Amino acid sequence: MTDWSTLTHAYGTAEDIPALLDRLATEPDDAGWSDLWSALCHQGTTYPASRAALPRLADLAGRPEPVYAAQAVVLAGAIVADGGEEVRVRFGEAVERLSRRADELLPAADDDTYAYLLEATLAFEGAAAWQDTLAWGVSGEEYEVECGECGVDLAISVADGTCAEEGGESTMTRPANAERLEGSERRAHDLATAHGKQQVARVLLHLYGQATCPACGSEFVVAERVGG
Repeated sequence: MTDWSTLTHAYGTAEDIPALLDRLATEPDDAGWSDLWSALCHQGTTYPASRAALPRLADLAGRPEPVYAAQAVVLAGAIVADGGEEVRVRFGEAVERLSRRADELLPAADDDTYAYLLEATLAFEGAAAWQDTLAWGVSGEEYEVECGECGVDLAISVADGTCAEEGGESTMTRPANAERLEGSERRAHDLATAHGKQQVARVLLHLYGQATCPACGSEFVVAERVGG
């Protein structure tokens, strides 16, 4: 039995979390989920109460409403991604249930939700955390990064395949070859392709591809600078 009074979240003691979880189990709404996200994953930071909530989130992921089931899966994915292998092992049963539910939700999800669910899936499987990197690219089709060599700000456009310095020159990006992807990169692209999510698959190839800074000519893997 979890003693929530001994745990903390973003705003202090976690004594309020059981009541919030109970409410979401019977009367889910956007406001309740917003409160839970804010407490357990505040600006990407997780807490002892966040990890303790994983079994309950696995229960909530079983709800029939896809939107609220996805909320549970994505929040759990963020918690697991931040906690790493130790959390995956400690809460293995809950993570397994969440992973199965993610598999069920992925095919019918819209592109934006799909991106978040795919990130959660990779977290459950032990891949490196992306912290919404894929979702940002799917929704905005652009990444703002800093060149690791000269420090200039760059805008990388998924839409037109350019890497541009603000008010300056631009170069063309080089998306990855899908056939040469390996590991979690191949897994992510194969899933998106199998589910007919062509936009997500396209963003993945740009993320895994390379760009050249137009200011200094240095080359880099896009995903490494987006997450850097």
